[in-house]
Amino acid sequence: MLIANMSPRTTGKTTDTGWLSHALLEDAEDYEVVGYDADHSKQFWSWSRPEKGDFAFPVHLQASAKFHVEVAPPMGKRIAMVDCGHTENHIFIADSILRVADLVILHMSPTAADWERICEPETAKPFKDILASSAPLRATGKPPETWVLLNRTVANASSTGYYREEMSKEGYSVFSTVIPRSERFGDSMGVPVEGAAKTAFGALVTEMKKRGLLPVGGQGASR
Repeated sequence: MLIANMSPRTTGKTTDTGWLSHALLEDAEDYEVVGYDADHSKQFWSWSRPEKGDFAFPVHLQASAKFHVEVAPPMGKRIAMVDCGHTENHIFIADSILRVADLVILHMSPTAADWERICEPETAKPFKDILASSAPLRATGKPPETWVLLNRTVANASSTGYYREEMSKEGYSVFSTVIPRSERFGDSMGVPVEGAAKTAFGALVTEMKKRGLLPVGGQGASR
């Protein structure tokens, strides 16, 4: 399957993608992971290099508006993790990825700024409109299943519950798992990732399996 990690602007998306990729790799289901860096910044790809993060899976440069032609979503327990460029700046790349994505994870912090960028941007398309425009180009005729991942959360802060509710009102599904604000995550880019399955990202993988968003037991993800 192909998981598109997206956001309008920077909200820890690349960091989340790296840690979630490793949590998948460490999971008992024995997932095989391949990465695609579809962002011109090349941070995901750079992080994966032997002299930096030394990832145990390949990350390919793929910031292309022909992504849907050049990359075939893998089958079985092989998962393609795509770090997408910011949708408000790279809409043609985003459109291409959405044509073939099996699942979209929308990364956001529980802040007014991130909510506005996603739901009511001043000069860009709301993310829901971007998703909707992909539907006629997809084999299913429907937009890809999309879940919001709240990150950089602060323990006991009211903002997490508030923006979970606000995103639900906008029609989004929101993971119950959240990614806390953490030095371990915030300073991890450029160094190896270890023990991801024992962090919130491992809990996220467990939630994704329970919700039928990941292949389990030799079967494909149920949607």
